[in-house]
Amino acid sequence: MRKQNNKFIQYIVLILLAVFFMFPLIWMIVSSFKNDSQIFSDISSIKAFVLPAFSSNYFYNYSDCLKQLPILKSMINSFFYIGVIIIFSLIVNSLAGYGFARLDFPGKNILFTILLSLMIIPAQTVMLPLFSIVYKLGWINSYLGLIVPAIANPFYIFLFRQTFLGLPKEIEEAAKLDGANQYTIFVKLIMPLAKPIYATVAIMIFVATWNDFVWPVMVISDPSKQTIQMALSSLFSIQPVNYGRVMAGLTFVTIPVLIIFLTMQKYYVQGIVGSGSKN
Repeated sequence: MRKQNNKFIQYIVLILLAVFFMFPLIWMIVSSFKNDSQIFSDISSIKAFVLPAFSSNYFYNYSDCLKQLPILKSMINSFFYIGVIIIFSLIVNSLAGYGFARLDFPGKNILFTILLSLMIIPAQTVMLPLFSIVYKLGWINSYLGLIVPAIANPFYIFLFRQTFLGLPKEIEEAAKLDGANQYTIFVKLIMPLAKPIYATVAIMIFVATWNDFVWPVMVISDPSKQTIQMALSSLFSIQPVNYGRVMAGLTFVTIPVLIIFLTMQKYYVQGIVGSGSKN
């Protein structure tokens, strides 16, 4: 009985914490249906989290946002290059992780130590050298400049390695006895067993790339190729700034992230658990 009561209390605390951390999201969505005067007059009261009364202009901020900015075009651009990044990133990082987990080659431990050290280097410190390389390759204002630098990632390689280390070697040895080569073992045996970590890394890539603003601004100047974050930043350049419209744009950007995470949450949790500390 005491255990049940403790679980009940834990669930209540977790629900309250979830609601607390959702306050900014709720406020953003509610504010997207208000005009500026309503937003600022309600901001210091509970009305900030209450939807206004329905009217003929209820969705004005959303329609105005779509008129002022190429939101849908920018979303399509983002979905396209993020999809390509996810495909190639899963292939490259999982193969590298498998190599560190299962293959023996000279300098393996040294290379893995270097890989771990790269994880502590802030991304901002390598942006200018990376931009210089992209510029010399002629990838400025192209999707290659957005896609190629985002494919390989030390942290994703580390996650794959940890997951593959947790898979029993006996199943691979049995497959080798049946005549399977390394490629067949990886594609038909390892990849199906490691679905959760693939889903986890895919979610991480989507969220990180979808929210990225600095690198696309450095590489892309063509309005027809701009990402959703670049389009959204234009809302602040339209005078006077309509904060209800800004909230509507932020809601547009948030919806895909919520859908992706909620639909793949189970695999995300499994992937994080499966990539726990291993030798």
